[in-house]
Amino acid sequence: MGILCVRNEIGDLIATKAKVMEEPTCTNTQAEAMAIVQALRYMKERQYQQIIIETDSLLLKNIILTVWELPWQIIEMVEEIWRLMNNKTVRVIHIMREGNMLADHLANLALDHGEVASESFQELGIQGRRLINNDKLQLPYLRIRPCKR
Repeated sequence: MGILCVRNEIGDLIATKAKVMEEPTCTNTQAEAMAIVQALRYMKERQYQQIIIETDSLLLKNIILTVWELPWQIIEMVEEIWRLMNNKTVRVIHIMREGNMLADHLANLALDHGEVASESFQELGIQGRRLINNDKLQLPYLRIRPCKR
């Protein structure tokens, strides 16, 4: 699954894209790396110089920041990420999975409908718009469950 969610500095939607990867043996880490490559290419085409990459993959964040060793399966993709980051101000941030709910929503849409893309807030369905608004309002995602005694 390849998912791209681009927002501006105040959280407004710039573009989204999600599609099922053609390679059936693609791992989660490979898919996440491909999505970051796509996002950085998008940013390069539009000449963005200050970028924040939010990923729920702590593994990939630490690989990109050269904290952890680079696995051979994603060497080419990570090297392209580094090239695309060159001469730009880029922060790579690890977020919890709950912070990636829009990406999960887009992944589900892509599984149901094939490739999905939007270039405006209005093009998203009501659920996608709700997720963006909740993010902008910084509403917490709470997990509550009863305790069995």
